[in-house]
Amino acid sequence: MSLEIQYISAKNEIHTVQSADEVPESATFKWYDYNRFDDKQRMISDFNFQEDKFEDETTKKYRPQYYKFKDYQLLVCHMIDEKTLKANAINICVMKDTVVTYHNGVLNDFIDVAEVIKNKQEDLEVDVALHLLLATVEQYFDFVHEIEDDVISFEEKHGDEKKGEDISEKMFGLRKRVLRVKRVIVPMEELTDKFKEQDEHFSSEQSEGILKKIEAKIDRQQLIIRFSEEMIDELKDNYLSYNTYRMNKIINVLTIISAIFLPLMLITGIYGMNFENMPELSWNYGYYVSLAVMATVSIAMIIFFKYKGWM
Repeated sequence: MSLEIQYISAKNEIHTVQSADEVPESATFKWYDYNRFDDKQRMISDFNFQEDKFEDETTKKYRPQYYKFKDYQLLVCHMIDEKTLKANAINICVMKDTVVTYHNGVLNDFIDVAEVIKNKQEDLEVDVALHLLLATVEQYFDFVHEIEDDVISFEEKHGDEKKGEDISEKMFGLRKRVLRVKRVIVPMEELTDKFKEQDEHFSSEQSEGILKKIEAKIDRQQLIIRFSEEMIDELKDNYLSYNTYRMNKIINVLTIISAIFLPLMLITGIYGMNFENMPELSWNYGYYVSLAVMATVSIAMIIFFKYKGWM
């Protein structure tokens, strides 16, 4: 089992242990961090949680959730995997003077409990839960800023792309990254709204301040995502429009060439017929005359097309 416990002693000191048996009864606050999805049954047994509400590798809902039970509240939010950009769940249970987190990975880089405790309020467990939520949202900036930089770099490199390599696949790759990050960020706004509407525990001055920070960061991230989407769409439209124009020009040239050769093919077709009584076949200069006629027809058609503005 991968369990790390941080608690505040009666002397207001922070201690870290690996077993619940090492936590004294006099502890004023406890954070149980189950950092592997394999620990689910042990956690359910330890705290008598409702199992079906927790999200892990096999139970995925892909949307942040908020559940309120008699003895605890459950928040489900998502981190973004650095390699695949898939959503990985973080389950946060809030009880009286206790926070339980269940996820896959390490949260040490996400939150410094000692820093939160410096400004300790009465509902410390709520503050810790919201700081975890805030740190999760801040993690999204790593991805939205990377996407923004890649989109801008892509525009600088391929914004004037007219011919050569096909950039459609690269644009599709950028678009896919945007959508994967977007599907994690956008629903987070609903979670903060639920806190405000449904629970008095998140309505304190301290909690409201953290929620405002979360909302401001989500708004900023959505703005960056929209900017990236719009730029990708504009690049795609510009690229497709130019390629359509270029294709039309090619078809126009081929059509003109076909039109010029059509009467020439008619002439060669006529003189290719096997009739005996064709006086032109016996002319001494028939070959040169036919070439002159075909050249005259071709030049006349080119002049006519230019006059009409077709070429």
